Amino acid sequence: MDGRTIGSVVGVAFGCAWGIAGATALPRPWRVWALGSCIGISTVLIVALALPHKQRPSSTFRGHIYGMAVAFEAAGIFATIWLLRQLALPQFLLPAIGLIVGLHFLGLWKATDLRVFLWTALSMCLVCGLAAFLPGATENGSVDVRRVVAGLGSALVLWGAGGKTLV
Repeated sequence: MDGRTIGSVVGVAFGCAWGIAGATALPRPWRVWALGSCIGISTVLIVALALPHKQRPSSTFRGHIYGMAVAFEAAGIFATIWLLRQLALPQFLLPAIGLIVGLHFLGLWKATDLRVFLWTALSMCLVCGLAAFLPGATENGSVDVRRVVAGLGSALVLWGAGGKTLV
């Protein structure tokens, strides 16, 4: 596997984690279906990515730029968790973390010059930004729409980016 494929596998695996985070906010019959779908979609994509395929020309990778993006991402996530807990707003954790993760893809775009990461950054930021304005579990009863949209929406973005590697 080349670097681009390995990166896509990692993205799809994170897509599964985001999907599970969103699916667990659904009511029981939908939760089971959504969890199975997240695992199934991720498995199919990872297997498809692992199969031999036509090699693409390797792209530039500027590790120092990506390293800075990951460092800022980690610091941003820790600071956001601390701040939202201090403000007693934990219901905004998933969309806020999704926004930070989305921004980290700008660093990956600058490190590789691959437009798929720009698309991923914009899409995750849009999905999680919109999710922050949706009702949470305490506002509408049993379904935390905010968490469902942030989690499953981010999963769809990451799966789409991983699938882009296949075409």
